[in-house]
Amino acid sequence: MRKRIILFLLAVIPLLLSGWALRSTGAQAQESLRYASSAQVREALGSQGMKAFGDTTGVKVDLFVTTSKGAVERLMKGFADMASTAEPLAPGQETYGYREIPFCRSPIAVIGNARVPVGNVTEEQLRGVFTKEITSWKALGGPDEEIVVVVPARETAAFANFSQVALKGMEVKADFSAPMSTAVVKAVRSIPGSISFIGIGYVTRDSAIRLISVGGKAPSDPQYPYQQVFAFVTKGEPAGTAKKLVDFAFTDSARTIMKDNGLVPLERK
Repeated sequence: MRKRIILFLLAVIPLLLSGWALRSTGAQAQESLRYASSAQVREALGSQGMKAFGDTTGVKVDLFVTTSKGAVERLMKGFADMASTAEPLAPGQETYGYREIPFCRSPIAVIGNARVPVGNVTEEQLRGVFTKEITSWKALGGPDEEIVVVVPARETAAFANFSQVALKGMEVKADFSAPMSTAVVKAVRSIPGSISFIGIGYVTRDSAIRLISVGGKAPSDPQYPYQQVFAFVTKGEPAGTAKKLVDFAFTDSARTIMKDNGLVPLERK
């Protein structure tokens, strides 16, 4: 009896081990990518683009959404294989081997609550609004109602970029500060008379948001004055799954998605 049991185990155990090994090999076969992304850049490809990337390459993406600075910090600390950012690397970071790969340009859209009747402002008026020299929509051709200024946190790329290109270094004064750049959209949706700014990819098809032209130019106009560049960041030359995402961003399918989201794809350098 004991001999039969031993013979049975000798026959079955290799089969069980073989099945376990096959399952283990299958699990390990799927490549993965730890990707830390700026909240604004996340919308460049959106869920549609990330799904297309996964379907095309078989790579599983572990996505962590944060600020541009936070995304680069995660890469530097080894918590991510690559990052994406809406602002240039800090001075000195390139000397440590970090590389930027710009892949699209995004207009910084000026947005208002859907009930705001003003559809166009001058650059001078816009600076007046965000420095609190202009506090009523009446001064912009609208009703005699208070302008509620909403901005993203000062640590975000959206705030830094808008301050530089729109306010020319003037101090921004706001009524409400959102914790992350994309959070301003939720605030503007719900606050009457509110105004803010955000990368166009986040609000392209949002019916609760009014896009406000600047100097008669909408964000889709090539001459629109407020632009920012989105880039991937890697330690050294892109390799492995990070290179696969970089390569995917320059494919026709990815470029089409970016254009649909209101962004301008860049040529690879």
